Amino acid sequence: MKKFLIYSDKILTAITYAAYVALLIYIIVRFGFGADILKALLIPATGFILETVIRDRLNFPRPYEKTGVPPIIPKKTKGHSFPSRHAFSVTMIVMMYVFYLPYLGVVMLVIAVCLCIIRVKGGVHSALDVTAGAVLAAAYAAFFMWLFK
Repeated sequence: MKKFLIYSDKILTAITYAAYVALLIYIIVRFGFGADILKALLIPATGFILETVIRDRLNFPRPYEKTGVPPIIPKKTKGHSFPSRHAFSVTMIVMMYVFYLPYLGVVMLVIAVCLCIIRVKGGVHSALDVTAGAVLAAAYAAFFMWLFK
């Protein structure tokens, strides 16, 4: 189970980021170098910066810091648990897919849910951490995609 969680975390994270690059290539091919590629780059980037500032200011302890139980997924970071950066990032990518390729967005959503569960089961985040990261990303992306449509 330990190896499964560790490898699943790495593989799903890599798939997510590769899928984002593939989406950017699709947007460039389909829409060119215009407003759509700017939205697909700037909305996630600015959201990521906001999420980083929030988690830095809040500096919530990680589950293994509170319980003293070592995480299954190797991690030595102290604090910065809330909101989860993995959950935020994968959900932001899901939202970009939902906007540009909705059917693949459903696949990406399944990957996001799995990754969030793995981060909790792996002991590096709480359910609140991943939920907050996902909700923040979904709300941020939905608002700005609506604003700049």
